[in-house]
Amino acid sequence: MYKATWKVDENDEAVFIDAEEEINADSEMCSYSRWSYLPDLVLEKVFSYLSMRERYYASMVCRSWYRAFHLPYVWSTFVLDDSTLTRRKFNYYYGWQYVLDHLRTQMCITNVGRNFRQLVFGPMMNFFNLYEFMNMLSYFVERPQEDLEIGTHIRSLRFIFPCNMAVRDESERARIFGTGGRLLEALKKLMGNLASLRHLELIDLMLEPHEAQHLLDEVCSLCCLTLHTLILINTTKLQYQLLHAGVFLNLQVLMISPQNLGEDLIQLLGYTNLRHLHVIQNRYTPGEVNIRPIPARIWRQCRRSNSSLTVHLEVEGARDRDILWQDNAPVHSILYDSHHIKMTSESVLTAIDLYQFDLHVYAHQGLPRFHMPKSFHERVDSLLLLLCRQCPYLHTLMVRERISTATVLLMAHTARNLRYLFVRRNAVILRCDWSQSPDWSCEFYQWLRSASKSYDATEKEVSQILGYTWFMLPDQQFKLTRINLHYKPF
Repeated sequence: MYKATWKVDENDEAVFIDAEEEINADSEMCSYSRWSYLPDLVLEKVFSYLSMRERYYASMVCRSWYRAFHLPYVWSTFVLDDSTLTRRKFNYYYGWQYVLDHLRTQMCITNVGRNFRQLVFGPMMNFFNLYEFMNMLSYFVERPQEDLEIGTHIRSLRFIFPCNMAVRDESERARIFGTGGRLLEALKKLMGNLASLRHLELIDLMLEPHEAQHLLDEVCSLCCLTLHTLILINTTKLQYQLLHAGVFLNLQVLMISPQNLGEDLIQLLGYTNLRHLHVIQNRYTPGEVNIRPIPARIWRQCRRSNSSLTVHLEVEGARDRDILWQDNAPVHSILYDSHHIKMTSESVLTAIDLYQFDLHVYAHQGLPRFHMPKSFHERVDSLLLLLCRQCPYLHTLMVRERISTATVLLMAHTARNLRYLFVRRNAVILRCDWSQSPDWSCEFYQWLRSASKSYDATEKEVSQILGYTWFMLPDQQFKLTRINLHYKPF
């Protein structure tokens, strides 16, 4: 008899016996695994991390796993890519192509479509498959059948267009493409059929102004009171304000590119319940010459109308650029998520001058890819200490450049409301470069010099100041650290 099973060796460890190995009836007792007895809550959590193909293979293991294949949570997030629900078809010009299998797609939507809660359309190169799937899903939503309820529970839609599909060089800005035509019409049709949307993300559409004018008309008519999160990153190539974002009265989070902001939109946001406005710049955002910041008088009106609004200025991507400053805006956080942007005196002084009593978070994420000087007069130690002194409500500070242990101690001691301090251990120098200030007593300066002689002493003193166990982060952990901009510790 031949069978595949598990066996326990002399170390009480499970050993898999291949199907080609013969197991006689008089052989030693075999111990079978009990993975089939996992509870449904664990099984559906595991299945949710698998791809569609992997779920199918796992469902053939046993009856319990086959039943877990149809559990609702397994299909709560549906991700469509170039190989999802496709079959191979030979094309005489392109060779073998993956085309959407309409029969398989129909079976998937009718069997598990009622469990969809989140739709994710990643960057796809096969636009025809994307177009066909959105049309098929819209067809089933528009023509509901008994007991199917397809699309009625979809709460989130994420659509990313591969606008840089033609080039890999980020400097070639003129060859970036945007969506439009029938693909855009299919997307608008699908969004207009999802009446239960709470989260909507449209990224890198790169539309022309006349195409973006009616982009969210259907969504506004359905979800003007229910939409919670709206993300519009690089919706247009050029500056064009999207007034649709100011129609959602109960919107809580809005992430938008600066070229899609305008005076009328900011005034509309003042009469909504918006709490967090993220102004995000990335590598596809037009240069500062082509974007006009919002006038200070408009931000003052918005402050008076919506006193709970907080603005977050963010720069991400590989381009070395500074933030598009918004004068008199209620900016609570400044975030740089770029490996090439240094902390300069111009940016720090501008942040202090414009947002001295509003700034809560100042962070440089990621590992640096630029030269960091070792000399004290060329480093950013004095800029960081000035930032901590001038911004009384600063509670989160993330530093990736080279500083000394004495500067770490001074930042923790100077900032009155500092709660979270993130520094790289590999970038901290064991040194006290500071000369004694007239405001420091001899005892304080002696404490500063003694506590900065070792990493352990510095971490111990900072832990006492912050009130919890604090330590410097290694590069790997620093790279993975992300800041919650919506959190307020006080």
